Amino acid sequence: MSAEEMVRTRVATPGADMGQLLFEEFFGKPRYRSGFAVTSLGSGVIVSPDGHVLTNAHVVERGARFRVQLLDGRELPARVIGTDPGTDLAVLRIEMKEREKLPFLAAGRSDDLMIGETVVAIGNPFGLAHTVTTGVVSALHRKVGDPRRSLFDMIQTDASINPGNSGGPLVNIQGQLIGVNTAIIGDRSAGIGFAIPIDRALRIAEDLIRHGEVREGWTGIAVKDQPVKSDVIGSERVRVLVSAVEAGSPAAAAGVRKGDLVESVGDGPVESAAEYRFRIRDVPLGGTVRLVLLRGEARVPASMRSVELSPDRAESLLRECTGLLLGEEQLRGGTVVVVRSVKRGSPAAETGLQAGDWIREVNSIEVSSLAEWKKAAVQARRAGQLVLLVQRGRAAERVAFDVD
Repeated sequence: MSAEEMVRTRVATPGADMGQLLFEEFFGKPRYRSGFAVTSLGSGVIVSPDGHVLTNAHVVERGARFRVQLLDGRELPARVIGTDPGTDLAVLRIEMKEREKLPFLAAGRSDDLMIGETVVAIGNPFGLAHTVTTGVVSALHRKVGDPRRSLFDMIQTDASINPGNSGGPLVNIQGQLIGVNTAIIGDRSAGIGFAIPIDRALRIAEDLIRHGEVREGWTGIAVKDQPVKSDVIGSERVRVLVSAVEAGSPAAAAGVRKGDLVESVGDGPVESAAEYRFRIRDVPLGGTVRLVLLRGEARVPASMRSVELSPDRAESLLRECTGLLLGEEQLRGGTVVVVRSVKRGSPAAETGLQAGDWIREVNSIEVSSLAEWKKAAVQARRAGQLVLLVQRGRAAERVAFDVD
């Protein structure tokens, strides 16, 4: 337990006071005022002797400087190794003397948890450092969030979790790390808290440590939500519809067809396109994706490998989706990405994009070369949406495309 720690974050401006609900802290959009610096507190856990700290992405997302306070009272500087906002996870590295080793919390497993199993939450609720609470696993595979942002397949617990617990460890009675505390619903101390399963958290952390980002595989399936009538009169529910299967993809080789409905991924059912994408991200690069499809009245199993999506392939797929052909143009100040042509009748043509427009940003990331555009194309494919900041003369506006 001595491996539990507190992350102090220097941020640009205050977001919300400590009395606000943690759920608002996670999913709301607090107002920021420029020119102010405050200290923000969160929790985390050291997961390796060389000082890697696992915490929530929202704990560090607006931070400028970071310090980790250990149980023995030491405060050490740390830096962000990488973040994955899609799962609300981040990895920091404590800056230590050479050959110094830190105590760390050994990982357990989250794939064999049982409802009713005793768990312990550790963190810094309301700034009260190293607080320990206990409870049980209340439920598994929970969804928490709203239509704008959701987290899937969470551990639900009644161990008391409050603002400041963000990123802290959830452990079993053997003292093994089984989850990362992330969210609550309802009034404070209502006994409904959620943690990210450690199996997922460690896979993501490994990618962040090795590559600085999560490496996701590609199967070539595009999906969307399809409302269908349920057995209850006058009601509807959402199914996951395969809207396209890309030629030459692993999905095409596995026999997946446009119009199939995705019933499950791996061992878990899927109830929305967003949940499908989330579960696909859990499959490591090179791993096997197992689907159960509904094709008419028949249930059809499909198995395929998750392969790496190269920047060139991602750029080609975006060109097919949008109708945009891009190039580079040299200016006095450097290079810009420019629209070379727009395919007639394409989504790009419908938005009014024209040859000669400049592409300044892709999904809020600045791009100034084709290499940067192709790298951003991979990220856009993973996100399922392409948002461009387009400049024409002195005017600029954002346009969005679904590119799942």
